[in-house]
Amino acid sequence: MKCLGLQPRDVINTRPFDMEFEETAADLDFLAKARILAYSIGTWIGYASTVKGFLAFCANRELSPFECTPSVLNLYMLREVENGKHVSFFEKFLNGWSFISRFFLCQDYTKDQEVQDVKKFVEKICPRGANKKKPFGADEVRKIWDKIDQNGGIESLPFKDLRTFMIAVFQHKTFCRFSELKNVKIKDLFYELDYFKIHVEFSKTDQSGKGQWLYLPKLSSGYRDPHMLMCLYVHHLEIDRHVPSPHMYLFPPLQ
Repeated sequence: MKCLGLQPRDVINTRPFDMEFEETAADLDFLAKARILAYSIGTWIGYASTVKGFLAFCANRELSPFECTPSVLNLYMLREVENGKHVSFFEKFLNGWSFISRFFLCQDYTKDQEVQDVKKFVEKICPRGANKKKPFGADEVRKIWDKIDQNGGIESLPFKDLRTFMIAVFQHKTFCRFSELKNVKIKDLFYELDYFKIHVEFSKTDQSGKGQWLYLPKLSSGYRDPHMLMCLYVHHLEIDRHVPSPHMYLFPPLQ
């Protein structure tokens, strides 16, 4: 004691420092329950369902999931994409494992750049959805035409319904994205006897910035023809907008 510069009277308590703050088993059990109950049952069920496959994956390889490295997370995601998991699975899995890791005060590797790179990769090559819809095609267009005919014909449609249908037909025939279509103005629409020519100034695939031309051809006589449908649409647009300005959008936002 003297060598430390202390006198016996200076030593009040000789118990180890960590014993002064030692929590009993009952205290730890209470704290654990409190932390668990801080989250709803639905939260726990949701996260448990997203990570149970990973826990089984680690168990089969005799790995501790709470000591796993980014490589283990990556290996699991690569295996799951081979098993046909869909694009939404990987975001849910990483969010779930991030929550579990942080709850148990373990290292959270889900934001590691290597893990995020693998996530982007598997999302590109996996199926895009569990209920992938068929593309909007000619069969769907014909079904809508039939429905319109059964309810009084194309001329009986309110303007907003005619606008919606015109957009659907336009995109089906020209493969134009809505992000491009929404910027087309009246001045960009050119009438020809056998087709409409439409200039799109902004295009996702237009690397040169010169825009592109789209064509809406005349396929038949009658209002089931997209060329005739556009003529009718522009006529209703003029009535609805009281002769629109050339700088007004071809498909103006609905009020």
